[in-house]
Amino acid sequence: MSHAAERRYLCMSIVRQTYITFAVLILAWILAWTLKVYVLDLRFAWLATGLGDFAFWSATKVLVWILPALWLVRVSGRTVRDVLNLANWRSALAWGLAIGVVIALTDVVPRALLGHSLLTLSPMPAVLNTLIVAPIFEEFLLRGAVFGNFLRAHSLRTANVASSLLFVSLHLPGWYFMGHLEKLTAPLGGAFSIFVLGLAFGYATYRSQSVVGGMVAHFVNNLAA
Repeated sequence: MSHAAERRYLCMSIVRQTYITFAVLILAWILAWTLKVYVLDLRFAWLATGLGDFAFWSATKVLVWILPALWLVRVSGRTVRDVLNLANWRSALAWGLAIGVVIALTDVVPRALLGHSLLTLSPMPAVLNTLIVAPIFEEFLLRGAVFGNFLRAHSLRTANVASSLLFVSLHLPGWYFMGHLEKLTAPLGGAFSIFVLGLAFGYATYRSQSVVGGMVAHFVNNLAA
């Protein structure tokens, strides 16, 4: 086997391991939702409160999302330092802000034209999840680990589309258990919107060569949502 063929085989092996790991992750995520909704919330009232819900899901995301993401990064021969690439912080901030603001304007401008409030107030746990946990955890998993691994064997377009589809799939269990399956076909705020956001966050990550670019874009989008 030539060096090029061997490298190609290794890269495709990384992609296969990424798909398998993500499939197991989704199963674990479904089990977590099942446990939370049908067992824990009924036995422990505190877990059904805003703070309890935030604590449970933050801890669960570390176990179900972040630990597998760290393993996927390691499998690809990279390190967390490589994924963050903080030396490119200026580029990450610039691309993240630029893409995040463009996306945010598509939500803010219609609300302004309709005379709706531009700022929606939420309880503190929800704010922390929306502005801190979601941008960091989701981007590290989907853009840092998954998208980065796909780029080893695929073009930017293929890697971005594939990771964005997986980004949508990550939201499906939550929609199901919260009774929001109408989001699958909703023109705005549904599966298609999540897919487009995934493409945008992936592009910010790619152009800045840092997952921080995707995190910043995700943060700005959620701030305006």
